[in-house]
Amino acid sequence: MIEIIKYIFIGFIQGITEFLPISSSGHIVLFGSMFNLDNLLLISIVAHIGTLFAVLFCYRKKIFELIRHPIDKTNLHLIIATIPTVIIVLIFNKFLEDNFSTKTLIWGFLISAVALLIADLKKTGTKQITKSSALYMGLAQGLALLPGISRSGSTLVCGLLVGVEKKEALDFSFLMSISIIIASAVYESIKLFTLQLTVNWLGIFIVMITSFIFGILSIKIMLKIVKTNKLYYFSIYLIVLSLILLIF
Repeated sequence: MIEIIKYIFIGFIQGITEFLPISSSGHIVLFGSMFNLDNLLLISIVAHIGTLFAVLFCYRKKIFELIRHPIDKTNLHLIIATIPTVIIVLIFNKFLEDNFSTKTLIWGFLISAVALLIADLKKTGTKQITKSSALYMGLAQGLALLPGISRSGSTLVCGLLVGVEKKEALDFSFLMSISIIIASAVYESIKLFTLQLTVNWLGIFIVMITSFIFGILSIKIMLKIVKTNKLYYFSIYLIVLSLILLIF
């Protein structure tokens, strides 16, 4: 029963933190190692797939529209945003994996906290997504490769700083996540082929369902919060978390 509770909690953590600007990967690393779960890489992949389904569910109408109209400018903007992200990942991923530490995680949390405060103080923009803003948000998404840097947070902040309207920036950030989550899941899955795993299939299923459910909740929470200029709540949380990590 204790093991089941651990899987539920990991799914909850992934689902909630994937779309809130507080870094899902950082939290998975923290709590996964704390619970001493086996096959943490597999659990992380499955949890991300759960949150992928959450995005697909919440944005199903928009996604069907984009599929029906492949030449739509939004598809072009998504491609533009994905290219710099992929380039950054290909160049720096191995280096960052080899040099990961709690210290780098703390710095990532603090950088995210400062960025969210700056975005909160900025005057609300009115622009729609353009090729240039898509490129900037793609670069910001690449920076989320750094431990503790939130993907949703970095892309949202970047969009707001270049004047994109809040809801527009957040919707585009969520749509951007689809290709990146898929690519990440495929990349991490390749690593599993070299491993001999004993898999707890019930636990894996629980993680996926839990991350899916709380991923939907996270998206809905974020859509409400971004309208109220209260991103500083997340800044406070990240600063407190960083201080706790420094102490312990």
